Amino acid sequence: MDISEVITKLARPQVLALTPYSSARKEGEQNEAWAHHDANEMMYPPYPGTAEQEGLNRYPEPQPSHLLDIFAELYGVAREQLLLSRGADEAIDLLTRAFCREGVDAVLIQPPTFAMYEHSAHVQGATIHEIPLLGDNFQLDVPRILDTCRADPNVKLVFVCSPNNPTGNLMRREDVLELSKNLIGQALVVVDETYVAYSGQPSFSAEIGKYPNVVALRTVSKENALAGERCGIMIAHPEVISLTGRIHAPYPLTVSAVRAVTEAMSSKGVDYARALRERILSDRHTLEQALAAFPAVQHIYPSDANFLLLRTTDPKLLMRIMEENQIKIRDRSSAVPGCVRISVGRPEQNERLLSVFTEYAQQLAPTEAIPRFS
Repeated sequence: MDISEVITKLARPQVLALTPYSSARKEGEQNEAWAHHDANEMMYPPYPGTAEQEGLNRYPEPQPSHLLDIFAELYGVAREQLLLSRGADEAIDLLTRAFCREGVDAVLIQPPTFAMYEHSAHVQGATIHEIPLLGDNFQLDVPRILDTCRADPNVKLVFVCSPNNPTGNLMRREDVLELSKNLIGQALVVVDETYVAYSGQPSFSAEIGKYPNVVALRTVSKENALAGERCGIMIAHPEVISLTGRIHAPYPLTVSAVRAVTEAMSSKGVDYARALRERILSDRHTLEQALAAFPAVQHIYPSDANFLLLRTTDPKLLMRIMEENQIKIRDRSSAVPGCVRISVGRPEQNERLLSVFTEYAQQLAPTEAIPRFS
């Protein structure tokens, strides 16, 4: 049995029997010279009708060909291994709907981790197996994961977030590959690489040739400062792309998103984003050092992402004081006791956050010496 057949056997029967929806933009040859009378679009641009609105009245390509070319070259894969979606969130949902039968199949997650894996599984009616990450360095418990998959042969998706959200750490590469090797034929190993561009480590997409059950998820939200445009990239074996594509929305990317991503992926755009990430890494180091000087900060976990997870004396008080000063951070104490997650901002934003953190520290211990920041 070839690998395409192996992957096909994992999919839901309803998906295999489904005839993909054929949108107007998929049917037949077409280009800008063609007059489109096929999709019932309004033939005029929206208000105010200037050049900037040109094209917004038209449906976009479902999978813009030039973007597939760009990402194929960037990631060193074939176009057939790519599916563009509305962020990585939609890719997670597509995988869950394509491979998990309600009340029969299961997903495996490793808390503390990104909540969308569990959310999508609940919506689909899939069983959820939880194998907590190990220790204070939050690594995969490979033996327990494999034992769970052996005990439940209907585990179809194993989600691995690397770097992990909310802890910020990379998973050991050899552990992910060990899972991938042992789960070929049973489950897809879905590696969420939303933050990998901050880590300096290679993508798992390079492993798909050897381990065809590996799926890598990328996004321009964190890497290219385009969270508002919603564009994610699924990188997988062509059969996985074909199966998830059957249930994909007809026009997942808006015209404005296609334009923004195209600009961001130009040579100047790529250089610009790389420079921003380097700046953020430098600012993360500065922020981490400043926060570590506070007695109220008990521990800051090593980060390979654009945020810090820290354990503090009274996270509820910290959240309240930040809210009172109109600063948003995330309380993660339900997942990691005593912890909050802080995104790295611009230098002036980080300085303001530290100023408010000083207020928090003073309320906790009015007589303690509080670090000063210029």
